[in-house]
Amino acid sequence: MTKNQLQLKIDSLKLSIKQSDDLTNNYTSELNALEKQLADLNKPKLTPLQFDELMDAIETGVGNYDFSDTDCYSIDYGIDYDGRVHCESFDFDNADDLAREIYNYVERLFAEADAPEDDNQENQD
Repeated sequence: MTKNQLQLKIDSLKLSIKQSDDLTNNYTSELNALEKQLADLNKPKLTPLQFDELMDAIETGVGNYDFSDTDCYSIDYGIDYDGRVHCESFDFDNADDLAREIYNYVERLFAEADAPEDDNQENQD
């Protein structure tokens, strides 16, 4: 083979690889879109107004939580080299209470549906 023939073959292979990569990217994006559709298929559907109400309930739950209660936090203090006291760690301990507070406000937006499939699973256990 001559130099020109080799270069032509190299260019042809590079073009084939690029086309193959483009095709792979297209398939990957299509696969991701289909997987998202499959995951969303069984999710309950909400209208934009319902999403707004859900957001309002979450904001109300967080807003009404008493973050100023010092019993909600674990604070470890330390002393600097110059004798000043400083906070070494600061942890919020009542995440469960906060989640429950939010849940209580969100729960008010919904009515519980009967789920016969849950009854069948309980009978099988």
